[in-house]
Amino acid sequence: MGNTKSLTYLISKYAILELLYTLLVIVSFFLSLNFLINRGWIYPANHADRVSSKIGTAFQDPDWTPTEVPFYYDILYVENGEVLKNTIEKRFDDQVIKARKDGQVIGDEIIGSRVFKFYQVNQKELVLSYTISVIPTSEKMYRFCKNFEVVYLTTFFAVWLLGFAGMIIRSSGILKKEIRKISEDNDHIKNMELDYERSFSQYEEIDGVLQSLDILSRDLKETLSAQWDMQMRQKEMIEAVTHDIRTPITLIRGNIELLQEDYPDLSSERVSDIVNGMERLESYIEKLKHFSYLIENKKEEVRAEVLDYWIALLSSMCRANGVELSILQREKSLVQLDKEAIAVALQNLLTNAMEHSDKGSCISVSFCDSRNEFSILVRDEGSGFDRALLPVLTKKFISSKTSEVASKHGLGLSIVNKIVTANNGKLYLSNRVDAPRGAEVKMVFQKEMKA
Repeated sequence: MGNTKSLTYLISKYAILELLYTLLVIVSFFLSLNFLINRGWIYPANHADRVSSKIGTAFQDPDWTPTEVPFYYDILYVENGEVLKNTIEKRFDDQVIKARKDGQVIGDEIIGSRVFKFYQVNQKELVLSYTISVIPTSEKMYRFCKNFEVVYLTTFFAVWLLGFAGMIIRSSGILKKEIRKISEDNDHIKNMELDYERSFSQYEEIDGVLQSLDILSRDLKETLSAQWDMQMRQKEMIEAVTHDIRTPITLIRGNIELLQEDYPDLSSERVSDIVNGMERLESYIEKLKHFSYLIENKKEEVRAEVLDYWIALLSSMCRANGVELSILQREKSLVQLDKEAIAVALQNLLTNAMEHSDKGSCISVSFCDSRNEFSILVRDEGSGFDRALLPVLTKKFISSKTSEVASKHGLGLSIVNKIVTANNGKLYLSNRVDAPRGAEVKMVFQKEMKA
């Protein structure tokens, strides 16, 4: 924008306005004070001092009486040693004594210094007390506010403070309004509302931030659009692939049924393994439509049927690879787990175990339940984990090809770790300490404690 200004301009502008306002208030109160004096509504500050000399002269008259003293004086009048009138406050006794001794005493007050003057004629004594300050000409007004200068200065400060506060509120309001534009644009971006109406500012610094947010939102929108297009293409491709895969699966299923009819002596275990494998393959294809193995299914308690489902999967895999399976413990649990996701995790763990184990070796699995957790332990008799890679084996694409033990784990443990974490659990990897060789993987799932 061509007419943008700097925030320094705004601050300088209001600083100058405040100085001008202060000068205006000072001049206005000075002129108003002169106006009150000229109209005869107040006496100037030296009025009482000038009149005091006239009172001293009049005091010489034998017919003088205290009633001739104006209302804005306090007096102590003594005749023949007797106090006939005393309007001076007790707190000024020391000044009165000093004035009777020295003739005159002037106080050290900052505003409205008090003066004490002493006059004596024959057996008569008079002490005048007054302040050097502006005095109202009305006795009622004087009784109401004796310290007129203090009231006047207080009023001056209050008026100045109101104007100063008004300018501060005005300038801070402008800054808040401009900063609110940044906050609102930021909220739009945070809420992914990228087609919001763009804001502009007449101040360079604020407008620079708004333009940066505008560029950020446009770039983010382009990136999200490109990502969305890519996801849609991936989805279409996966839908096409999964649709094509269903045809050979249907053919395999149909041929298995024909084989069972033509050859009734076929091993039921082998046929069952194939059927179970086909069912799991179909469930994986369904999940593939959603781009992830971690699609969340309905979680359920680990009942006997769930344990049978997992053990049947492990048994079929071990039979197909010539490895023995030993179920050491099979305890049910009230913990809520995703049955299919845990099956995927067990499949990956068993695949890794069999890849690193010899034919005829044994893989042991335990399903253990306790008060606060449910755990699944998988042990093999293979080469074990490379100790140097243990801290990073659950990371994606980590492999131990470069180590002396050529044991490749790849993506499997990364998938297992994500599945365990999604089911409120933790994955622990170690080498067996109860046997000369072999790996040990433990999935521990925490139970949700009821309040």
